[in-house]
Amino acid sequence: MIKCKKSLALIVMLYGYIGFSSAIAMDNLQLGTAGVQALSIEKERDLGAYFITAARSQLPIIYDPVLQKYLDGLVGRLATKAQGVHYPFESFITNDSTVNAAAFFGGKIMVHSGLFLVSESESELASVLAHEMTHVTQRHLARMMEQMQAASNLGIAGIIGGIILSIINPAAGMASVATAIGGLQQARINYTREHEYEADRLGIDLLYRANFNPYGMSDMMRVLQSLGEKINPAFEMFMTHPLTQKRVAEAENRARQFSPKAYYESIDFSFAKSRVEVRYSSTSPTYNLQIANTSLARNARNYGALYKKALALFELKRYQEALDVIELIEKTYPKNLFVIDTKSDILLGLKQHNNAIAYLNKHIESIGENPVIMINLAATYVENKDYNHAERILKRINREEYSIVANELLMKIYRLENDVCSLYQLNTSVYEYKGQWDLALNNAREAIRKCSEKNAVLKMQAQMGRIVTKRNFYQGLLNQ
Repeated sequence: MIKCKKSLALIVMLYGYIGFSSAIAMDNLQLGTAGVQALSIEKERDLGAYFITAARSQLPIIYDPVLQKYLDGLVGRLATKAQGVHYPFESFITNDSTVNAAAFFGGKIMVHSGLFLVSESESELASVLAHEMTHVTQRHLARMMEQMQAASNLGIAGIIGGIILSIINPAAGMASVATAIGGLQQARINYTREHEYEADRLGIDLLYRANFNPYGMSDMMRVLQSLGEKINPAFEMFMTHPLTQKRVAEAENRARQFSPKAYYESIDFSFAKSRVEVRYSSTSPTYNLQIANTSLARNARNYGALYKKALALFELKRYQEALDVIELIEKTYPKNLFVIDTKSDILLGLKQHNNAIAYLNKHIESIGENPVIMINLAATYVENKDYNHAERILKRINREEYSIVANELLMKIYRLENDVCSLYQLNTSVYEYKGQWDLALNNAREAIRKCSEKNAVLKMQAQMGRIVTKRNFYQGLLNQ
């Protein structure tokens, strides 16, 4: 059975601006101020970049191209219908079984893998994202900071620093917050309650405009209620408006105001949930296989259960059985990226490299050079010891969009070829991407020492300068 922690780990946004799992109600709400005195749009964007860099350096981010593409698509679907979008949304998934999602400056959305585990429909999952995205579009953090600054001598540096710390190390973050806010707690509680009302109301509106079921929010609230609300003591002082029957009723009443229409939910939700259950939870493959078979006994065309079965069989190295199952799904969803990705993995498990290459190239011809398919093709070439083909593909992927998975495959190639110069150069880029400045600089120095080509040395020297500049910029950002 999937084990979700009884306490909901709440990621605190500005010390009491708590995410979806602690919000409530919507009484005669009026939109707040623009929040421009404390922070400009440009400063919010910079702080968002700082946050995601800190997250990459310290959080267990899941770098799964298929899951990430699904989440990006879900966020994108909502974003096209959102109002007040000042910057592109950027989402990422952390490998954390607790149930949470959180919004940060600059349109950064963090989703715990545990949220997939408890969501029973795509609309439920989307409701949490819609709530968090509304915090961003309404600039609640900036508005909150204006209120706090007006009521005290607190500076932006201490406030923002605590937010980051609260996300990276919740217990330490809460301790620093408790010291910082002092007597402002009641004013802060009243102000953030208004933000939560607004995020609930506008989040349900956003769900409906994006063709999700607006009842998804109240349904998710019930799911969270069923998990219990025993909060870690570190968060207890901030749990000012828990999930109540009143909040659920208000969400339902809001949903009833919309005219009925057809809602669209993709099969990808079921595939994504099964993928998290099998690959990113503590549940054993054997147990996942049992659960899948039980579901299939009730409904043989439950494609989410079929996909879970294929993944569980793959984890158990029962590759031929896994191939039989994935090919059954493929008859209905032949161009689905979850299916393509998993079938290519299974073919590699069977050592059918040439079949995998032909299969992936066929989809490139029909779908195009999708990054998910291209990464799978490169991985197949690596397994087939065709490193030149693999390297060309991976570098092309990185020119389009930075990919940790592509770089991990490149590292594997450079190790196999004993290309120390390229390995140190690549390590430098990866550590820079993750905000691990010292490791990035150390690898750059090693690259300069190991590389014989002048252009490579000059490139590393320039990159060292950029790393130092970026590190100094982020270190000084909070004090501007």
